[in-house]
Amino acid sequence: MNKTLLLVVSLLLLVCLNASAKIWRVNNIVGIAADFTTLQAAHDAATSGDTLHIEGSPNTYNSLQVTKKLIFIGPGYYLDENPNTQAFNQSAKLSSLDFRAGSSGSIVMGLDFNGGTLYVYTNDIVIRRNRFCSESGTTIDYSVGVISLNYNINIGTSAPVNNVIISENFGVRVDINYASTGVLISNNYLAWNGYGGDNTTGQCLVFQANAVVIVQNNIIRRGRITAYNSNFSNNIMIAGTFEGTGNLVSNNLSNAAQFGTTNGNQANVVMTNVFVGAGTGISSDGQWKLKAGSPAIGAGYGSTAQNPIDVGMYGGTTAYKLSGQPPVPAIYFMENQPIGSNSDPVDVTIKVKSVGN
Repeated sequence: MNKTLLLVVSLLLLVCLNASAKIWRVNNIVGIAADFTTLQAAHDAATSGDTLHIEGSPNTYNSLQVTKKLIFIGPGYYLDENPNTQAFNQSAKLSSLDFRAGSSGSIVMGLDFNGGTLYVYTNDIVIRRNRFCSESGTTIDYSVGVISLNYNINIGTSAPVNNVIISENFGVRVDINYASTGVLISNNYLAWNGYGGDNTTGQCLVFQANAVVIVQNNIIRRGRITAYNSNFSNNIMIAGTFEGTGNLVSNNLSNAAQFGTTNGNQANVVMTNVFVGAGTGISSDGQWKLKAGSPAIGAGYGSTAQNPIDVGMYGGTTAYKLSGQPPVPAIYFMENQPIGSNSDPVDVTIKVKSVGN
């Protein structure tokens, strides 16, 4: 990546993020001058509240066990499929993150786990706008990574982790292994591995019997959901099964009768009538936008004529953002004159935008 481009990106981030904390650049491309080439070295040097800006690269970053409150920011994914995302369209791929004691309050966004795993062993973690799946051929979610919520390592195995936000991620499944509360799963593309086919019994969402979870405005591509005493609203199940007891279920769409037909739920929906679908110029995540006349438009819980609420991951208050771009400035276009002189200085044109929260 051009050094001028990297400098501008760093300056913009410094302006937009908390000035009292430090931003560290991490880049594992040989020849790029960054603060660190590995996540481990960056983590070890950082102090609580710092930001690790993990830059796009063709090389995968190693796994990391996190023991500090940090903000992890990557550039997003599908950057070559959606226009005006990043001038350098490589995602920041990594194998896994493991949030341990000391990392409470951390945020991770804009990263590409590429089929990997994110483990949570502490409270108050935010996981937003990341990709967890990897493709094979035309199957965009051939292998699907997992977010695993476990026990609170600060207390012991008798205490679950609580207060975790999982929002606007693409191609992920979620395991909640203890009686967690304060968990929000919203505006994600959820699925079991695509290699299992639409009739798979693999678990897309599995919650411990005493976990209480809010699940809203997601797309459930395939797989089995097992949940208890949780709230499901404004979701679209393309294929799969739903089981459990004590759940509040309303305003969901499904290809069969998984959610029933009461409380605003719609059954036996023809999914080709719901989404714009794949096609020329349509990205892997853009194909899940609602098409004109979709039965999901304005069908969400609390929807009114004056304030329509759509079902699916592009609806609700935290609508999915294309390419999972984080809410920081991004240079999506750069053009520079290759040769200059004292009488004819080098001209550089940069276009910058920021995706909202």
